[in-house]
Amino acid sequence: MTFLLIKIFWSISAFASLLLGLVGMVFPIIPGIPFFILALISLEKLSPRFKQWLLQTRPVIWLQAKQPKLASWLIR
Repeated sequence: MTFLLIKIFWSISAFASLLLGLVGMVFPIIPGIPFFILALISLEKLSPRFKQWLLQTRPVIWLQAKQPKLASWLIR
């Protein structure tokens, strides 16, 4: 039961963060980038397959090579 609740929590968090990030792109008052980062973190917690795919993308590989401290903070 708690596993299901955790999945629901991360799903709602990812959806809400993505929605707020899109709103932040339209309205300059709300910053969108932190919400997109939160959505990525939520999706990473939700799906192990998404995390593996994310680690193999070109921007993440570049970030790990150029900014290892930032990469280790973003990709725990």
